Amino acid sequence: MSLFDVIDPTAAVGYRNLQAAQYSTEAAIKDSLEALWARYEPYADTNFCAEFARQPDTRFWEMYLTVQLVDTGKRVCRRDQLPAGRRDTGPDICIPKGRRKIWIEAIAPGPGDLTNLDHVPALFSASTEKQAQNAPRRQIELRITSALRTKTDAFRRYREKGIIGERDSCIVAVSGGQFALQAAGAGLPHAVTAVYPFGDEYLSINPEAHEVVGRGHHFSPEIRRLGGEPIPRSAFQHEYFAGVSGLIWSLRSIGNFLGQADDLVFVHNGAAEKPIGRAWIDWLEEYVPDEEGKRLTRLRHRERASSALGGLRA
Repeated sequence: MSLFDVIDPTAAVGYRNLQAAQYSTEAAIKDSLEALWARYEPYADTNFCAEFARQPDTRFWEMYLTVQLVDTGKRVCRRDQLPAGRRDTGPDICIPKGRRKIWIEAIAPGPGDLTNLDHVPALFSASTEKQAQNAPRRQIELRITSALRTKTDAFRRYREKGIIGERDSCIVAVSGGQFALQAAGAGLPHAVTAVYPFGDEYLSINPEAHEVVGRGHHFSPEIRRLGGEPIPRSAFQHEYFAGVSGLIWSLRSIGNFLGQADDLVFVHNGAAEKPIGRAWIDWLEEYVPDEEGKRLTRLRHRERASSALGGLRA
């Protein structure tokens, strides 16, 4: 079945636009998605195409990530390799690793409803004429923490049902593709500052030499919310999230994946019960806490460089 064979009056507007492919850009994206689907189909749920029509952003992320993992040499379980009763239930991705499995749940949160005081604002203000908004780091961090909590709870239910074993590891994969422009730019990835207490960056200046001699990040224990109590900025230092080994972060989306290399970042959970080893795949970057959970090291694999970030407080 073609990815765009679904005729559904409730399909998302973006899906219908790609289905019609009236413009060359849409046609190119559609063709690339069909090629991606041809590779992903053996791993997909039986109702994937119908779900893709209604939730293209979320389902794209699941499909894209799976193919990226396969391309790195990971032996992702195909649908026909799973027990019949679990082919359309359980986490999105299963990867056998020795005597255990690594399970991945993929989620692509939207910017939030406009009635939500903490939604990710549009890049340009509606009230002014193309006036750029300030970078909404706080709002994006809140979208990540919400997605992480949702999938952490889902993993807990899968464990209770016996789908996930005691030795298995679990990873939450969050895509910021629906607000990629707002999340672009320099600084720590939003997935890092959402789960570890890093605040604004500061520079240390030598006033005599007029040069930067160091840099770090202010300690920031909470993410402020306008619509409620603040959220602790310490998920990966807390036992509630110990069942999650780490967080995959990406800004790839239907609108920006064409012709682009992957941008997968991995944030290790310092409190994980079943941690994942370093360089499990060729991440663009990964962030690793030390044994005491006081410092975080950034490993830039593709640039073959690493650097230590400022100390973390427990």
